[in-house]
Amino acid sequence: MNYLLLLVSIGFEVLGTSLLKKTDGFTNLLPTLGTLLSYFICLFVLSHVLKRLPLSLTYATWGSVGLILVTIAGMVFYHESLSVASIAGLVLVVSGTVLINAF
Repeated sequence: MNYLLLLVSIGFEVLGTSLLKKTDGFTNLLPTLGTLLSYFICLFVLSHVLKRLPLSLTYATWGSVGLILVTIAGMVFYHESLSVASIAGLVLVVSGTVLINAF
């Protein structure tokens, strides 16, 4: 259940970050409200996850999985591309996340 809540938190973080690009410096109302609401839900759920899981494990997983999913969202919704170095960096992030969660 803790990891499911962590995934919910990550999902709202990814949504908020993806919408942030559409806010145009917080001048577009709907994306701004979506961003703020997404971040609020993300942090609310994350605060409950932190009651049950260690901070280091939780934050490492939240940050790295969020980074990977935001990268994918950028490619899908904003047609951003990845360099070879970016791909290598993401592979290292995934490897580190797996190692942290394995031990």
